[in-house]
Amino acid sequence: MRFVDWIKDPKKISQIKNILRDNGDYRNLLLFSLWINAALRIQDLLSLQVKHLFEEDLTIREFFDIKEMNTWKSNRIFITPKVRVILWEYAEKYPHIVENAENYVFFRKKSFPLGSKPIGRKMAWLFLSWICKDVWLKGSYGTHTLRKTFGWMARTNNVWIELIQKRLNHGSLTTTMAYLGITNDEMKAACDRLDL
Repeated sequence: MRFVDWIKDPKKISQIKNILRDNGDYRNLLLFSLWINAALRIQDLLSLQVKHLFEEDLTIREFFDIKEMNTWKSNRIFITPKVRVILWEYAEKYPHIVENAENYVFFRKKSFPLGSKPIGRKMAWLFLSWICKDVWLKGSYGTHTLRKTFGWMARTNNVWIELIQKRLNHGSLTTTMAYLGITNDEMKAACDRLDL
C-alpha cells in the first residue's frame, strides 16, 4: 500500500462539503461525510445498503453494526449529528433509493434499476482525488485518506489512542501508531516534556 496523506485542515473539510452540497451531489456528500466520520475501509463503506442507515419507517438509525471484510471483526458505527443532517438531505434528494432497503447507498448512477449496484473502489478514489484537488490540497490522496484523517483529527482533539484503535478496528496499538505516523522522535519529545 502506498503512503497517502490525511486532511489536516478542518476548513478544507467544510469547503469540500460545501462544494458537494452546492452541486446537489448528495450521494458523494454522504460518501465523504460518512467515510470521514465512520473511518471505515472503502470496501465496507461501499457495501452499505439503505437498511444499514434507515429503519423500515425511514427514520435514521442511531448506529449500525458491520462485519468488516478485511478483518471479519464486528464494528459498531454511530451516526453523528452532522451525518444525520446529510442523511435527511440524501433521503429528500433520492426518495426512490431509500424506499428499497436493499438498495446500495452509494449507487452507480448508470445501474438499472438505480441502486442495484454500488460504485467501485476506483470511482471512490477518483472522487476523493478530484475533490481534494478542487480545494487546492497538495499531496497524495487515496482510499485510506479519510480513515487517516479521522485518526489524526481524533488524536489532535486528545482522544485516547486506544479509542482511535478501536474505531479503526486495528489489532494492535502499534498498528494504530504507525497508521497515524507516530514516531519514536515524537514519543521521546513527549517523554521529555513530561520529565517527572
